[in-house]
Amino acid sequence: MEFISPEGLRLDGRRPMEMRQLRAEIGAVSKADGSAVFEMGNTKVIAAVYGPREVRCEYTMANFSTGDRVRKPKGDRRSTEISMVIRQTMEACILTNLMPRSQIDIFVQVLQADG
Repeated sequence: MEFISPEGLRLDGRRPMEMRQLRAEIGAVSKADGSAVFEMGNTKVIAAVYGPREVRCEYTMANFSTGDRVRKPKGDRRSTEISMVIRQTMEACILTNLMPRSQIDIFVQVLQADG
């Protein structure tokens, strides 16, 4: 399968060194303390944060987010690892020692995945 056309363009019409369009919208979930929708090309992700609490993170991919219709079990290894990386990243930049016995819930849902 060719990824670059004879005209020098990718399948989605971008040049080889051209980045995908990036869009971010904050306040996407009204009941959350913080939320955003991110789009990069055809990939769409929604994130919501509830807190302050101890940092917990849940990353999932919607069953319809990719062309595969294979149902992945909740808590599969890849999702667990990505959740852990997000949690560790957030713990490093949130001063949780200022709010002992608190919890922050972070939910990340991939709505559409495209590379």
